[in-house]
Amino acid sequence: MDYKQAARDFVENEKEFHLGGIPTEQSNPLTRGLSAKIARDTAEGVRTILKADTNIASVSAACFESEAFRAMVADITRVATERRKLVLSSVGASGRLALQLDSTWRAFWMGLIDKLPLRAREFVEIAECCDSFMTGGDRACVRSVENFEDYMTFGARQTRDAGVGPGDVVLVLAECGLSASTIGSAIQADELGCSTYYFHCNPREVLCQYLERARKVFSHENITFLPLYVGNMAVAGSTRMQVTTVELLVAGAALELGAWGWLKAHLSEDELSAIGVGVLEPKAYAEAFSSLVSQLSTGEALAGMAEVVDYEADTYTHNGLITYCTHAYLQDIFTDTTERQPTFTLPPYRKYNDTESPISWAYAKDPLYPSSVAWQHVIRRPIRGLDWTVEDYREMGADQSILDNPPEVGSEELSYYHIGNEDDPSRYSRHPARLVCVDVDNATSRSAAFDWYRRNLSRFDDGVTLRLGDIGAPVEGREIRVPVQLPHTIMDLLPHLMVKLAFNLLSTATMAKMGRVWSNWMIQVLPTNKKLIDRSTRIIAQLAQLPYEQACEEFFKSYLGRAKDEEYRESYVVETLRRLGVDPASEDR
Repeated sequence: MDYKQAARDFVENEKEFHLGGIPTEQSNPLTRGLSAKIARDTAEGVRTILKADTNIASVSAACFESEAFRAMVADITRVATERRKLVLSSVGASGRLALQLDSTWRAFWMGLIDKLPLRAREFVEIAECCDSFMTGGDRACVRSVENFEDYMTFGARQTRDAGVGPGDVVLVLAECGLSASTIGSAIQADELGCSTYYFHCNPREVLCQYLERARKVFSHENITFLPLYVGNMAVAGSTRMQVTTVELLVAGAALELGAWGWLKAHLSEDELSAIGVGVLEPKAYAEAFSSLVSQLSTGEALAGMAEVVDYEADTYTHNGLITYCTHAYLQDIFTDTTERQPTFTLPPYRKYNDTESPISWAYAKDPLYPSSVAWQHVIRRPIRGLDWTVEDYREMGADQSILDNPPEVGSEELSYYHIGNEDDPSRYSRHPARLVCVDVDNATSRSAAFDWYRRNLSRFDDGVTLRLGDIGAPVEGREIRVPVQLPHTIMDLLPHLMVKLAFNLLSTATMAKMGRVWSNWMIQVLPTNKKLIDRSTRIIAQLAQLPYEQACEEFFKSYLGRAKDEEYRESYVVETLRRLGVDPASEDR
């Protein structure tokens, strides 16, 4: 297929993926001019990004007061009581969040065994009630699986494979309500008789206006819908930011409150006191989040965020590499670093035995355990890939491109990615190579993780300890301080939100500082699905002032004209804009 034919086919036959009318795909007025602002003043740029988070507290507070939220909390308590299944499902950034919430639930219940050992059997059973999957299987948590989110049939198949049925609860974190696979998952869960909750972060009426697949899911009367529209993203279309933040806040609070409901009903007062912390009133979660955003936007915390952005931008500008080491928050930081690939056309994590592919600019490692054990701590359940056959794909209506070249998404794939404490010379193969120890609430600085950092620092050119949250006395060597005071709860939801916000800020601000964002447009997007092909086309149309149809043709001219092994050279959007005489590095217009 030549590029003109490909463009014509997309324009005429893929209208369900033309998403320009969807709010979260549009530019946010609060962050417009981001790239110019951060070029002048890093702190001003960080503060600008945080403006897009201002609606999250009020939207989540309204959700916490809803009957839908109360029903979800009650269902989670019932799951624990009846030992039913609680399954979290999603795609992309929200898919990684589904895995994280599952892991958090399991870690909490297993962690109670040391405090209340005679209840070990109960706690293990309740931990095992939770499960999760993301479109593309667990391998998709490392790098995107092309086109999988475009199929309702794929999400439906994964839901059936999860073995859910009447009495079970399925939470579908539907990002913005655009991805076909999550819609298929929700519809299948409802048809199987599950109590199904569907989170959506665009207005229902807008989704139904533009998308037939959205009309299908909203027509299911037994599905409970949780509207969480918080406005447009800080960087247009980057749902890894505000969308997954509000989903983490609402779903995380539901898990904590649901778990607490079981604990209050089944533990004595003495046993409850042994846990040490409890939960917040629902509205207090929103208030604590508002405080978090306020603290990161001012004073020493803002100065610290600006300092670490400058540190990381300087590293990449000089062709260097960043390696983060952390244990307790490995999954949070791992998620941010892997999400940078499709957002900014950066090389993804590469397999340990791959010496030819480009090296990921940023990487996260567990300093305590080898990779096989580190993966256990990240996923906290057996690794689950998709061992589908060509015939399976054919039955689900997959495109010929998938039938001809089925992706490597089997259960063994994650074992090829070394995220543990093995020595990895590739991480200091380019200079400057920098090691960043992440210390949250002064825990890492007093642990074996910090000892590993000090022992291994000599392999790198230099390093720094990034300290977030409740910061104690200074540590050995250079440190960057981001002090934030937050309440602690049974699953420590607020510190996890702090780490998420801080790292989303760090990666986005760094890329904007380096010119990989134009105003607040994601010009470095890697088009791994039809939604992102549309987004690429719309950005070209907006910045080059072309009709959509012409912009699509120009996109496919770049997309089909480049060899596969050159996909990380620069984004197809940037290549196209340059060919059209638009300088992506110019001052914002």
